[in-house]
Amino acid sequence: MAEYFSEKQMCQFKEIFNSFDKNGDGNIEAEELKSVLKNLGQKVKTKYCKNMIKQYDKNNTKRMEFKEFLDMMANVFQYHLSHPEVAKDPQTAYEESQRNNGEGLDAATNKKMEDLFDSLDVDDSGFIDPEEIIKLTEKLGEKMTIEEVQELIKQVDKDGDGRVNKDEFKRLMCSK
Repeated sequence: MAEYFSEKQMCQFKEIFNSFDKNGDGNIEAEELKSVLKNLGQKVKTKYCKNMIKQYDKNNTKRMEFKEFLDMMANVFQYHLSHPEVAKDPQTAYEESQRNNGEGLDAATNKKMEDLFDSLDVDDSGFIDPEEIIKLTEKLGEKMTIEEVQELIKQVDKDGDGRVNKDEFKRLMCSK
């Protein structure tokens, strides 16, 4: 998934990764991930962080290496945020979202998407709103205007409420 990021974004992610790799061993452990999420405005338990690491820990070290961190970040940004030219074409994004609407996912993938959604829904409202997206992208070194975020949301916002619910989020994450 790292191929979706520009060189500049990769450098920014490396800086973020290194700033949270408290002991400098090239890995993020559960307590360090908890610190990352806390700094992003989220209160989570260590057990949640262990489960999150487990989802991306391809070599079963119980720690997240930089490539695994990028995989996690790619799930956050997905293709639409790292390729603004697609995000600016609502028709293409809509057609892509219709190809796979998030239904029929295996249980593990569905759980990952729900956990990711919950981690982005900072205020536990059941929705990801424009302000939450803007705050997240700013903390990750990206600047998006409210108009850009609203346009992005509009592409998946089936009910037209200006927010992203879990089903709409799954549809976005499954569209490539």
